[in-house]
Amino acid sequence: MVNTDYLSSNHGLQKYSAPEVLIAEKDKLLRLMMAKLLQVSGYRVYTCGDGSQALNLAARKSFDLVITDLMLPGASGMDVLKFVKKLQPRAKVIMVTDTPSSETLLEAKYEGAYSYLRKPLQLRQFLLILKDAIEHTRLQDGYQLRKELEGETRNLEGGI
Repeated sequence: MVNTDYLSSNHGLQKYSAPEVLIAEKDKLLRLMMAKLLQVSGYRVYTCGDGSQALNLAARKSFDLVITDLMLPGASGMDVLKFVKKLQPRAKVIMVTDTPSSETLLEAKYEGAYSYLRKPLQLRQFLLILKDAIEHTRLQDGYQLRKELEGETRNLEGGI
């Protein structure tokens, strides 16, 4: 069953709505620890333990960030990465694995992974990468909004 825990919080991220994060991790304890850490930091967190569930959730809901284990039952983390980047190009995808290889790192980067982390996760590095990914998404969103507003302004000026 897909766990859709979330916490609406006023910690840290008051200016924007809480970032929506999907965690697809086969290790239940690690999945719950990451979810709790993100919830108390103000993120809205959705979790699942297999790749098929992650694909199903990503097909129904938009996420700012997806954290996926490379080796998942059902569908691989690489499958999740490709699916999310095709359906939700603005989402940042972070791959985690306990069996890193330069081949999978290169493939993940080629397919659009924002970052690639090795287990066991280093807490400080993990949090910095998450914060950086969310800020990058917000900067992209702000740039896109500015371009849209500039286009509307040009259209209004042309009609006056």
